[in-house]
Amino acid sequence: MLRSYRFVILIVFVAIIAGCSWSPEAKKARYLSHGDKYYDDGKYKEAIIEYRNVLQIDPKNAHATERLGYSHYSLGEMEQAFRFLSRAKELDPDNLQVRLKLGTIYLLAKKVEDAREEAKFVLEHEAKNFDGLLLFAGTANTPDEVGDAIGRLEGVLPDFDDRAKFHLALGTLYARKGDIAGAERAFKDAAAKDPKSAEVHMALGNLYVLKKDREQAEAEFKAAADLAPNSSQERIKLADFYVLIGKPDQAESILREAVEKDPAFLPGWRRLAQITFAERKYDESIKALDPIFKKNQTDPEGKFLRGGIYLAKGQIPEAVQEFQEIIKLNPGAVQARIQLALAYVKSGDVLKAKGELKEALTADPNSTQASLALAELEIKTRNFQQAIDILKKVVDKQPKSPLALVLLGSAYFGKEEYDKAADAFGGAITLAPKDPRGPFLLGQALQAAGKTAEAKKQYEAAILLAPGYVEPLARLASLDLAEKKPDQAIERAKLQISLAPQSAGLYHVLGQVYLAKGETEQAETAFNKAIEIEPRMTGSYTALGRIYAASGREDMALAKLEEDIAKNPNDATALMLYGIISQKKGNTAKAREAYEKVVAFNPQFTPAANNLAYIYAADGDLERAFQLASKAHETASEDPNVSDTLGWILYKRGDYQGALVLLQESADKLPDNAEVHYHLGMVQYKLKDNDGARKALARALEKGTNFPGIEEARRTIDELR
Repeated sequence: MLRSYRFVILIVFVAIIAGCSWSPEAKKARYLSHGDKYYDDGKYKEAIIEYRNVLQIDPKNAHATERLGYSHYSLGEMEQAFRFLSRAKELDPDNLQVRLKLGTIYLLAKKVEDAREEAKFVLEHEAKNFDGLLLFAGTANTPDEVGDAIGRLEGVLPDFDDRAKFHLALGTLYARKGDIAGAERAFKDAAAKDPKSAEVHMALGNLYVLKKDREQAEAEFKAAADLAPNSSQERIKLADFYVLIGKPDQAESILREAVEKDPAFLPGWRRLAQITFAERKYDESIKALDPIFKKNQTDPEGKFLRGGIYLAKGQIPEAVQEFQEIIKLNPGAVQARIQLALAYVKSGDVLKAKGELKEALTADPNSTQASLALAELEIKTRNFQQAIDILKKVVDKQPKSPLALVLLGSAYFGKEEYDKAADAFGGAITLAPKDPRGPFLLGQALQAAGKTAEAKKQYEAAILLAPGYVEPLARLASLDLAEKKPDQAIERAKLQISLAPQSAGLYHVLGQVYLAKGETEQAETAFNKAIEIEPRMTGSYTALGRIYAASGREDMALAKLEEDIAKNPNDATALMLYGIISQKKGNTAKAREAYEKVVAFNPQFTPAANNLAYIYAADGDLERAFQLASKAHETASEDPNVSDTLGWILYKRGDYQGALVLLQESADKLPDNAEVHYHLGMVQYKLKDNDGARKALARALEKGTNFPGIEEARRTIDELR
């Protein structure tokens, strides 16, 4: 009986003890103990699990909340860290360590004022709090703030003279102040206190970059990279330095070595992809992104870069898909929407491009990039007042933006308000005096206003800044010819060629002047030289075809070209001229055959793809025409002949807005080309821009008497009258 009684007591006692050990308070104590052990050992993921268990029992536990914030911070998970540290601040407003970590997160997020408030709070409670002083220094931007921070740090220098980080912070402030000597002195003091600090060597490297001392900068960046782990930002910074000084191969080598040693070093892969992309090594760039996507298939930065690569390669559908997927995950991704708009523009879908830019501005009304891109599209689609309304807001916020003023001037120019256009272009010249585009545009505005002498001076200023700049030389040549001074135009062109002998465009202008003067032999030589320098010079091929046709040498030229092609079947120049002359003679079958041969062995040869697309369009094969013309435009988007072909095909497909952008661009660059102005006029007619259509068609009939579509141009302009 006694034994049984004791046994029952023992069971009851064990049950009581067990009940106590599984009480909420006991569980909380166990979770806290385990969490603190994991935290102290640096096992932050395990610590997070334990601290979250604590909060399940006690949601207001300050210790667990604080440690959760620190753990997420240590793992680089700033969003979660901020959430828990904000809660910890609510639970214990006087916890200075929490305040410091929050301030650091604010600073990383570029919320400088919030970070500054946290630093001030800490220093009000502990004037010599070391981390508080460093945080306060990090928030100093304005001259007054920098001066205040320097004063604070210099006031406590005796207390922290032995700490490298203190001198590092002081040196950074001196650099912001513009005191380079003081910054160098402070950084060297930091290096003396801690010669093995990678951070100090990085600061010295950045300083020597400012001083343009490449040798010293390289030595410091190398020292920083050697002191830091293989998978470090210091190694990426060394690679960036080599990119800065024009040695991208060395940058790639450093990063490849780093990722080979540590394939999980994703920032290294990402930077390698960016550098190879900038070097147009697109396939290598795509390959460098593979490890990133193996880790996270929806990595937004990786998808953004891959979309940019597809865009650069002309793979528009793939680019569109990448940017759309980013936006699906994050509808407020402004940069992705801007890039998607650019992809739509390249595909000729202007309405979708505008839609994306408007969405970007809804997400961020202060996005200057989106505003400028939208304004540019409005100008190209002749919605000049809408562009002006957008650009005035940008200029009000950023009065020193040359690009905004250039676009504003272009919008006023489109509205034929030439004085206002000249004022805007003049403002752009003041802000960017070395940019030749400003004088050229100002010259256009002055010429349109009838101020020819002043316009000439601006065109001359433009080619003085950039001897190879073709457009202002072409304008000067046109003015010289109008004044019956062809020899002056020839001498001017020859002078520019002597200054920029590898410019195919300058030879093309020279050829045009010779042609206008009636010196066809010299013109032929100039056009052939242009093609020799740049085999994709579409306009020069066309000009040569006209010379052969006008001089009655078509058959002789074809026979000679056939001999050349028989010896060298892949001679793109010979095949191109053969196709152009055949096309002029009305033998489109022979022309098509020649162009198809070129495209077969060289799909990137723009002139052949462009002319073949035009033939396909004339034959009614709009799908094949569109594919070829799109590829040609991706390769040579600046060529007005190529833009004209794609624009005309879009017109035939019923995409009038897309056609308008391209044809307006072509007409601006080819002011004397009758067929281009006919194309532009027909698009404007379809868009019910009757005034614009009248002007374009009238110009077409003024400049040409025998271009394809001349009868339609006459009928349409009669109808508009």
